[in-house]
Amino acid sequence: MRSNVIEINWNRNEEGKHRKRNPINLRKKGTVFTRNGKLWVDFYYLKKRVRERTGLTDSVSNRVVIRKKLDLIEAEVENGVFEFAEAFPYSSRKEYFSALEGRVIKKDPKNITFGEYAKKWFEINGPRMSFSKRRDYRIILKTHLLPDLGEMPFSDLCTKYQLEEYISVLQEKKTRLDQPLSGKRIQNVMIPLRVITSKAIDQYGWPELKKPFSELKLPEITEFRIQPFNLQDWKRLMQFMLPWYVPYFEIAVQTGLRPSEQVALKWQAIDDEYIHVELSRVYNREKTQLKTRKSKRSIKISEGIRNSLEKQKKMTEHLNSPYVFLNTQGRPILQDKLREVWARVIKKAGISHRRLYETRHTFASWALQAGESPEWVAKTLGHTNVAMLFEVYSRYIPNLTRRDGSAFERQYKEGLDEKQPK
Repeated sequence: MRSNVIEINWNRNEEGKHRKRNPINLRKKGTVFTRNGKLWVDFYYLKKRVRERTGLTDSVSNRVVIRKKLDLIEAEVENGVFEFAEAFPYSSRKEYFSALEGRVIKKDPKNITFGEYAKKWFEINGPRMSFSKRRDYRIILKTHLLPDLGEMPFSDLCTKYQLEEYISVLQEKKTRLDQPLSGKRIQNVMIPLRVITSKAIDQYGWPELKKPFSELKLPEITEFRIQPFNLQDWKRLMQFMLPWYVPYFEIAVQTGLRPSEQVALKWQAIDDEYIHVELSRVYNREKTQLKTRKSKRSIKISEGIRNSLEKQKKMTEHLNSPYVFLNTQGRPILQDKLREVWARVIKKAGISHRRLYETRHTFASWALQAGESPEWVAKTLGHTNVAMLFEVYSRYIPNLTRRDGSAFERQYKEGLDEKQPK
């Protein structure tokens, strides 16, 4: 591109003589110049160089107009009263200089879309979030909020009616398994929407936009009904289970480990007496911060657990992995893969579908039915107290006489040793 510093070429005077040729920028602060037939200004403000187009075409009269405007700008800068956004309302650097000035640009909510703001917000705030929160926000934005609301201006979005309409849209959506979104999932989708919208209202000072989220009635969260296995169904399930995965599930129902804890288990966390629960793994990422403060715990190794661990080690020791549970390629197994295996085997065995997490509920219900102390069961599960245990498993708690896990171990072993009915 070619830029030319301008000199005014005055017209002839009344006597027909040429006036003296006077450079327009001579002894002036800042410069007026041309670029591609348009007039631009070049000056310094807050120790930053400013080059902005004026929008006017290059002509003698426009040169004089812009030079006078630049002189006024320089005077305002010198007196500390210059406002960049007022002088250059269409500049791409308007927000940058307004921030340097300590001003907030007043924007019309009709002209700012949710998608435009949300992308910038996440770019700035995403790196400050924890890994799991950043992942959740990214998925919700990509899957729901940006496709559904990305083109909607805040003036239309921030009404109770519109938000109620959007909740209805979410209730009509289906999961990958062709199931409606749960109340919990819908509530989770609304969290980033509320956070981002509230931030935009605060940032741009839109008092005319109320924050209608407090008035919304969100779908209730439906509590899952636990569906622990009985011993007969469990034995049938294990008969159909691929041998590679049998030790995993045997240990799951003997320890009550969460799937995220069990896939993260390493051989170094197992000694002669205990399994030390110290890690979890979600989306193939290790976490040292577990679900509760009691989740870091040590589970005593019973005879049944030891036998299952020995079977697992015999199958995988040639792979030289620090992890206990691996896929058939020798990599740490993922929960998604386990869910696929689980769903196929349950269907093949002709048993009603249950979540993978039911192995944990199965351990708790079997232990309580066997007469184990709720305190021992709660400690093994990693609960902070027994209150949740009584709330969830009260129908499985008989009169208690034992506190060491022996009753559960005996029941489990006797149940597996029973002969299958012909």
